[in-house]
Amino acid sequence: MKVLLISQDFWPLKGGISSYLTGIYEKYFSKTQFEAIIPLSIKPCVNSRKFKVHRMEFAPFELDTEKRRECNKEILKKVGEIKPDILLFGYLRSHPEIGEFYKKINSNSLFGIFLHGKEAFIDQTQTRQNNIRGMQKGYTMKETEFYKAILNSADILFSVSDFTKKLIKKQGINRKIIKVYPSLDIKKIYSKSYAKNKLNLEKNKVILSVGRLIKRKGHLKVIKIMPSLIKEMPNLRYLIVGKGLERKRLEKEIKRRNLDKFIKICSSVNNSRLPLFYSACDVFVLPCSHLATNDVEGFGIVFLEANVYRKPVIGTRTGGIPEAIVNNKTGYVINPHNLQELKRKILKLLKEPYLRKKMGERGRKRVAAQFSTQPSNRLIELFKKDTLHY
Repeated sequence: MKVLLISQDFWPLKGGISSYLTGIYEKYFSKTQFEAIIPLSIKPCVNSRKFKVHRMEFAPFELDTEKRRECNKEILKKVGEIKPDILLFGYLRSHPEIGEFYKKINSNSLFGIFLHGKEAFIDQTQTRQNNIRGMQKGYTMKETEFYKAILNSADILFSVSDFTKKLIKKQGINRKIIKVYPSLDIKKIYSKSYAKNKLNLEKNKVILSVGRLIKRKGHLKVIKIMPSLIKEMPNLRYLIVGKGLERKRLEKEIKRRNLDKFIKICSSVNNSRLPLFYSACDVFVLPCSHLATNDVEGFGIVFLEANVYRKPVIGTRTGGIPEAIVNNKTGYVINPHNLQELKRKILKLLKEPYLRKKMGERGRKRVAAQFSTQPSNRLIELFKKDTLHY
């Protein structure tokens, strides 16, 4: 069985979608002849995994342009050389029309598309929204019609959460939609004392956020309540791990509030060092918002990652986050606009070590039971033609 993934966001990139798709490979396709086509912009690195990577030119945020057509031509040529049985698209904008083109060459092939969060708001066209490195680009009416037609031609669709699945169904997409939650490797973990020592935080309580530095992630909310948190807990430190366009704004706010001693933004943390940060923290927090541009968290894999390290988590009632956290069990799901509730929950966890430990243990057990990368044939079985009924 040959499986080919085409995605603008995949290993070795950092981030939720890349982590999600890598986990999908490890759990469902690691025993197949798996290959991936990713953009030239992703820097090559040593691949310790068993799949082959092809780097090619992408034009994800263009549609009816000469560049898009040229990219499609070259990608389709490579697909024809690989001859996959199953063609997967890791993101809606990752040239999914190739799936239709390839079916004309190989009528026995099947293709599926993964759907995450913001890009699933297809009917909400945002033609006035500026395109900031692609992250904030909405759909024109022409793009809406194009992508909905592609989704309705796919053999199967995969959603990262029930939230995304319901969203797609509401827009009249009449295909088989399968929810596939993230998968994580739970084997690696550092001791908290070792990690704090490595990060020079031995005497501190630590709260942590991991994620792109963009507005919807909510880092600014934590910064705003830090002065009142510090009054009750002077040894508190807040670590922010990630890169993004909001960094200057966050740094300005940190300086304005004289919090340089208490908050550190770490933008050069590679995957091998990230476990240190998860292990060193006492509480993980990411108070995401659902922004007016339909910018929303499709699931929130970082909450599961923190749970792997036995850390309690705090998230918000937005998008798919309530599916990532079991409220009052593995962490707290709070109102995204209530800073006082955010403050209360952080302090409660910091002041009650037994509660922290209990929630962290529950979180790790849940990830091990429901989200592990233990190999499964589920997705391969779903692609059998006699199961594809709509």
